[in-house]
Amino acid sequence: MSEKTFVGMQVGGISFIDEGVEETLDIFTDLAGVNAIFISALSWARGNAGRSGSGDYPDHGGQEPDNLQGGAFFPPDPKYYHGTTIKDFTAPDPLYEGWDILGDVIPAAKERGMEVFTYYCETAHARPKPLWQPGFSQVLEIDAWGRKDTRPCFHNPNYKNWWFGVIDNWLNEYDLNGVMWGIEREDPLSSMIVSAEVPTCFCVHCRSEAHRRNIDAGRAAEGYRRIYDYLTAVRGGHEPPDGKLITFLRHLFEYPEVLQWQKLWWDGHKGLYREISGQIRFFGPQYQVGFGIWQMINTFNPLLRAAFDPAEYKLYADWLKPVFYNAPGGARFVSFVNKMCQTILGDASPSEWTPILYKILGLDEAPYEDLPAAGFSPEYVKEFTRRHVEAVGPDVQVYPGIGLGVETVDRAINPPDVEDMVDASLAGGAGGVMISRNYSELTLTNLAAVGTALRRHGRI
Repeated sequence: MSEKTFVGMQVGGISFIDEGVEETLDIFTDLAGVNAIFISALSWARGNAGRSGSGDYPDHGGQEPDNLQGGAFFPPDPKYYHGTTIKDFTAPDPLYEGWDILGDVIPAAKERGMEVFTYYCETAHARPKPLWQPGFSQVLEIDAWGRKDTRPCFHNPNYKNWWFGVIDNWLNEYDLNGVMWGIEREDPLSSMIVSAEVPTCFCVHCRSEAHRRNIDAGRAAEGYRRIYDYLTAVRGGHEPPDGKLITFLRHLFEYPEVLQWQKLWWDGHKGLYREISGQIRFFGPQYQVGFGIWQMINTFNPLLRAAFDPAEYKLYADWLKPVFYNAPGGARFVSFVNKMCQTILGDASPSEWTPILYKILGLDEAPYEDLPAAGFSPEYVKEFTRRHVEAVGPDVQVYPGIGLGVETVDRAINPPDVEDMVDASLAGGAGGVMISRNYSELTLTNLAAVGTALRRHGRI
């Protein structure tokens, strides 16, 4: 780990292809003092690996859609992928033909004294997915009706073996400093309540684990189906006599197996984090383990907040990147509250629920009507950074993810906003910052503002 303030940059291969490897790395160091790059070496998500998807391109890079298909932007070595059906997953995009993002970028980054990490973020969207990829359909979740869904199952050994192969491949073949890994996914209840998605997973592996725990899988699946039907009816205008929240809770009392299944699902989620951490550390103490924490988990959703205590990370992380995108936070929170009020919080309006949720979540932000334009305040970044620093203690660093160029924002992000983000992160006790979401989305003027703030604090 560098003795200087940690300044990380998330970047996809498209930026190096569009702007050149040497040129892009020099921009990072010259403008913002970046000393660690996080390469999206494996992704199907435009927000991690593609050009900006909003059509509003920044002041650098390609200025047209790249139509990302995604996959591996490095050549997977077959010798690492035993015990899995997922073997052929090189990105088919013509732009990346013959390209090895790790082999082509790492030497130039090391020459500049940069640490280099791979990073993977499973995004919250049900799509895009690797529809073209042979073998991936065999690791998908099964919903409560017995149908294959679109996301991989955390309990499926086929899927886990693939990930263990990827990490073996990365750490054996490339001069890396570590890996940052994270999942942005709602649990079965939240996926129904917030996103109107079907509950998962009830595959043979999850049912086997349920049997080991003496959980009645049939009753759990039935309970989820009943709740799904209830929420669908509420969205369609159904007004239960005892109110929407009480009737929802009544379903949970009738089917306690649902809450048992919630625990089983979360244990699979967290268990994969722990196994990946152990695998990285197997290669030696010189490799760092970092985890990204989705803003829906660390801030917005009380159900997810309850399931994820940041203090747990002390057991298996060297550092955390909690996402604190304050500028788009207002619009995103409004969207979350609106969706909750379409289902279990529908007994009152979003503007009535917002101050109550603020109290529950420990927020102090603008009124509901003003939130999209106002965003969340820098004080939010400071306070939630402090909470995570205190939760994990001195042995685990916290590098807040600051959003310099992120979608779902109702106002432009400008250099003073960026300086406030950096100031707030450091005031909260962070050991550095992670420039997010992706270099291809942010402007050079905002990137330079990171350097301005860090130099003002004497950090670079």
